[in-house]
This record gives sequence, structure tokens and C-alpha cells, in this order.
Amino acid sequence: MRRQDSRAHRVRRAQHGPGEVRITAGEFRSRALMCPATGLVRPMLNKVRQAMFNVLADDVKDAVIWDCFAGSGLLGFEALSRGAAHCVFVESDPRHIQIIEANARALGARPRCTVLRADLFSLVNSGRSRLEHAPAGIVFLDPPHAMIADPEAGPFWPWLENLHLTPLVNGFTLLVLGHHGQLDFPAEVGAWRRAESRRYGNAAFTFLVRQDHPDEEEG
Repeated sequence: MRRQDSRAHRVRRAQHGPGEVRITAGEFRSRALMCPATGLVRPMLNKVRQAMFNVLADDVKDAVIWDCFAGSGLLGFEALSRGAAHCVFVESDPRHIQIIEANARALGARPRCTVLRADLFSLVNSGRSRLEHAPAGIVFLDPPHAMIADPEAGPFWPWLENLHLTPLVNGFTLLVLGHHGQLDFPAEVGAWRRAESRRYGNAAFTFLVRQDHPDEEEG
């Protein structure tokens, strides 16, 4: 009983208050990032994040990154740590924006960051002809799991189907989606095809490339 009580206490501590997450590799390795205490941010687990960046490998170096549904900015800062040239963080919650700004300053990475308080679906659409720091080399999409749980419902999937019509991407942009491990991710979404998916318990990520992108050997 005592051991169970101790475990419950640790879980409560992890769920309350402004937490910290750490960058796993590169220039900022082991540096702590603040995580918003809003209860709306679900940082990607270290082992999942490391696996994802191992697959990306050198594709991150010198790339322009967009970190959408950024939360704490963890994925974008991890990419900057691993050699990305610039990262655009897109987040709609002003409390999360403050944390991203603070993390960028603490790392000394502010000149390599653009922080946008915006609704992604309004910011990136086919009616917009130009975006700063676009097209992106890599776009991280890590929305709330509930938002993408049903491919037949909500704004996310129609937006993704039409993403190729926006200035955010070109034929070489790689999309990286974080999602629940139980999501049956479609093989094709609009102009995009699933290149690779990996699952780690309840967490997973999927890489999407353009349908007309030349086949590459999976890593």
C-alpha cells in the first residue's frame, strides 16, 4: 500500500505546476525547458522524441522548421539544438506563447525563432499567397489527440488534405505528426502519403511526404 501511495503522489506532482522537460541532444543537450501549467500541453516523451529525431537524422540540419500546436516549443527547440537554421512556433494560447518566448531567451536561441500567436487553420490556408520562412523543410504537427481522433470529424483532417495548396509547403516538405498510438493513420491524406509510422505504447508519430515525392529508402 505504501508503494502505491508513493506512486500516486509522484503522478500528482507530475501533473501539477509548471513542469520541466529536457532537450535530448545537440547544442542544448540536457537544457531544461519550462512547460506550461495549463493542463493543455502534453510533451512528447523522451524515448519517442529521440526515436523521431533519429529517423529525421541529418534532414534537420540547416532546415527551416515549423512547430505547430507548439505548446512549450519542445519539438522546435530540439530541432534547433540539432542544427536547424530557424523555427517558426505557432501557438494560439497566449500563456503558451509566454513560455515559448521565455524558453527561447533562456537558450539564447531567440534570433533563430519566430513566435506566432495564431490559429493554425486561419494562418495557413489556400487563400494566403505568402508566409515568412516558408516553404518549410519540416513541419511538426502535434495537436491534441482528441482533435485528430476521428479522421471524419473536426477541422484538422480537411485542413491537412488541402495543405499542399498553401505556401507553407512544397514538394519536398516533410510532415511529422504526433498522435495517439491507437490511431489508425490513413495511408493517404489528400496529396500526402504515409511514409513511415512508429508506435511506442500510447504514443506514436507518422511521417508524411507528397504523393509525387520520389521514393526514398526508409531509415
